[in-house]
Amino acid sequence: MRRRAYAAMLLVVLVLAGCANIPEESTPHAVNDDRQQVTDVAEQPPTRNLNAFDLVREFIRRSGNPESARMYLTKRARDDWGGDAKPNIIHDTFGTLPLQNDDDKFAGEGQGGPSDSSITVVLRMTQIGRLGPDSAFVPAISQPEFKVGVRREDGQWRIDQPPPGVWVPVADFAISYRPVSIYFFDPDLRITVPDLRYVAAQPATGLPTRVISLLLNGPSDTMQRSLASPIEDVGADSNVVPDADGTLEVNLSQLGDKSQDQREQIAAQIVLSLLTVTSARLRITGDGEDLIPGHGDWRLSDLKQYDAPTKPTPDQRGLVVADGRLRNLLDGKPVDGPAGNGDYDVVSAAQSIDGGQLAVVTRVDGKLRLRVGAFGEEMQEVALDATTMTRPTWRVSTADNQPASEVWTVEDGNVVRVVRAGEGVWTSVEVNASSLDHYGAITQLRLSRDGTRAAIVTALGKLVVASVVRDKDSVSLSLPKSLQPTMIVAPVGVDWYNQHTLVVATEQTTLPVINVTVDGFAIETYDPNNLQFPVRAVTAAPDRDIVVTDSAAVSLVSGLGQVWRQIQNGQGSSAIPLYPG
Repeated sequence: MRRRAYAAMLLVVLVLAGCANIPEESTPHAVNDDRQQVTDVAEQPPTRNLNAFDLVREFIRRSGNPESARMYLTKRARDDWGGDAKPNIIHDTFGTLPLQNDDDKFAGEGQGGPSDSSITVVLRMTQIGRLGPDSAFVPAISQPEFKVGVRREDGQWRIDQPPPGVWVPVADFAISYRPVSIYFFDPDLRITVPDLRYVAAQPATGLPTRVISLLLNGPSDTMQRSLASPIEDVGADSNVVPDADGTLEVNLSQLGDKSQDQREQIAAQIVLSLLTVTSARLRITGDGEDLIPGHGDWRLSDLKQYDAPTKPTPDQRGLVVADGRLRNLLDGKPVDGPAGNGDYDVVSAAQSIDGGQLAVVTRVDGKLRLRVGAFGEEMQEVALDATTMTRPTWRVSTADNQPASEVWTVEDGNVVRVVRAGEGVWTSVEVNASSLDHYGAITQLRLSRDGTRAAIVTALGKLVVASVVRDKDSVSLSLPKSLQPTMIVAPVGVDWYNQHTLVVATEQTTLPVINVTVDGFAIETYDPNNLQFPVRAVTAAPDRDIVVTDSAAVSLVSGLGQVWRQIQNGQGSSAIPLYPG
């Protein structure tokens, strides 16, 4: 299912990519569409009798498979081309055109006629990102241009001076690479956290081994300081291969004195990480014995529900701030206590994931103040006195059967976390967010429900994701990434749909409500019908409808392709909907 969703999201990227920063010049050619060929392309030689321009285009389209791409090179160039490097990812529309300046021509070339032996092809592209050494997607916007030397060899054009690096159009990247979620844990070792990577799709039999290799190498570069890995320092005795009865064997080594809990966590990391690349039964061994004595084969149903703390319970159907009061989302009735009965002039609010705690921003004498406490009860006013304050966001509880004890907001530009300092006592501590300074003032901030990332909207129209780093004496937002910066230019709200995906509301009529992968690689759009622009707010949660406020009312939708339905309880364009988190 996730594979099909990935392909659908890529289709949206392709449509949108065609409208932004694409070279306008290109020589028209009839080139085979390799995107339709999802079989192993390693055995496909170049199309015969291609001219030099089409040869370069077809080479770029097949560069996601180095064995295939090398067939486009001269014998001399094959030895020097670094085709096994991590790819740069470009828009599908790119240009190949003749060189205009004779002084820069490829050595000894003519004008590309039938009798010429060499020619220079100018290659123009728009880069959207690259894969890092950790196989994670890194957004990177540029418009590189390269001079590609092409020479006749054995009667066919072949590339003698290829562009530096590997450049793969996004549609062909989807054929050559497969998205996989590698699972680690939050710092408290309570919650599994997916870390999105991309691995070579061929040969398919090697996918499990490639996934386990990434798992053993630890979290991606941006998440190394935010995640924990019980499998750290563990090795693998062999590749992940099926035995005689088709069961995949994962043979670990150097387990040492790992505890029972750690071994269960390691099993969860392996089973969840392999979930999207195999449906075979798994057998996990450690140092030649069952990872856990008496437990040979592993299935998803054998694991603890490590992600349960990130999901609101079914009875929590959402809330909304309207007319200065906190109300139930679906019927509009005020909640019990001072947040609902009018004692507080509520501007925005957040409910903890477990449902038991509230944080509300209130207006008092023209200033904004934060109150935190138990749901339905009087709440402590925190020592913050601001002119601007973002809607609060809760960190997940750090221990079983313990109430949430940390809530974040941004007051007058400063990111702060408000922590429980005793029974009914809350105090604020500043978060180091200096890495975000050049993105502009923060207008929205939402912690992921596993507590390891923050999604941010800024006044400069940026959607940013940063990792949450917890050191002994401080907390910081680190290594921020701007997601889809050429597509998303006017975001107004963001929330976490699940651990993999953000839902974003924008003022753009072409992209009013969208899903964005947490790494920013792909987006997909919700049907804009029945919305009255602009959209002003959004909230989302696992297994819940997406809820937005537009210029007329609060509306919800159950999924992509579905029609928005207004909530008929009198809430207007200033209402702010919210789910726990």
